[in-house]
Parts: sequence; structure tokens; C-alpha cells
Amino acid sequence: MSRSAIITTRVDPELKANAEQVLAQLGMTTAQAITMFLKQIELQRGLPFTPRLPTQNVPTHRPFKVETFSLGSDSTPDRDEPYAERGL
Repeated sequence: MSRSAIITTRVDPELKANAEQVLAQLGMTTAQAITMFLKQIELQRGLPFTPRLPTQNVPTHRPFKVETFSLGSDSTPDRDEPYAERGL
């Protein structure tokens, strides 16, 4: 087995605990995850993701489309129309 280098870093304890829970569910140790991260940096010759500044006022969802229909008019949508188009 090859020799190992030691990496020492300080991280937020809550972040570390949360990450370790996720890694445990994946069946990985923190050391294995860090090794994978470093290997990806080596292979891609850069970070394996694109670092970005957070954008403000960006909607996190699309707005709902609001439609109104009159009861008893001919403009009421046919409920079977989507199925008829598919031959169902």
C-alpha cells in the first residue's frame, strides 16, 4: 500500500456532521469522499463544479398559469381531450 498524505482542515461542526450522515448513507467515509473530490480535480484539471456567486431575486419556481372558465358555457374544456389526442 502506498504512503498516505495527511490533510488537516477546519470546518463548521454542523456541516461536518450533516455531510458525514449523507456519506454514511452512501456507504462512504469522509476520507473516501475527499479522495474522490481530489481525484476529480486531478482528472478535470479544475474543480468538478462551477463555483458561482448566489443570485438574488431569482424565482425558485415557475408561476402557476391561472385559467378561469364559465360554468355552462361552451368554453368549458373537455376533460377527455388530452386522452382523445393520445387515442385513449
